[in-house]
Amino acid sequence: MSEIHPITPDVKGTTLAHEGFYNLKIDQLRLPSGMEMSYTVLETKHDAVAILAETKQGSFIILKEFRYPTGKWLLGCPGGRIDSGETLVQAAKRELLEETGHSAEEFILLGGAYPFSAVTSQKIYYIFAKGATRVCEPALEPFELIRTQEMQLSELYQKIKEGADVDGVLCTALFFRSIHDKS
Repeated sequence: MSEIHPITPDVKGTTLAHEGFYNLKIDQLRLPSGMEMSYTVLETKHDAVAILAETKQGSFIILKEFRYPTGKWLLGCPGGRIDSGETLVQAAKRELLEETGHSAEEFILLGGAYPFSAVTSQKIYYIFAKGATRVCEPALEPFELIRTQEMQLSELYQKIKEGADVDGVLCTALFFRSIHDKS
């Protein structure tokens, strides 16, 4: 049985509002109903990885990272864009080392999701890094304001339950880990 797909909007024109690390474009759409509208899209040039890293002792490598748009320090996990020519695991190894100074014994793909599909087509792939060990100092980008800490899973869940400011990418990583553990 073939899957039936609904009719999608027609793009009647595109205006590039900003070009840079991210592009911001405005598409003029004609919906299947005939209505026309403008739709703002954030174009990312690369997909990304997010790493949920567990040490040999069973604690997790958690970031406290200042995210300028929120004006807050958020609990999060290491991650970043996948560079051209990199595999998911290569990107995960690089980002874990750069942001935390840790390497790991094993990297397992947990899944992938579109975190903000109303605005961007970027997909984040969630990687579980087992046996993480600190091997060097982090090599942060000048714009990265990151503090690394180890937390037990129960402590992390308690902080989230109590309303700590948390990056949604970390929540998705924890979800993927929970369903991976059940399989």
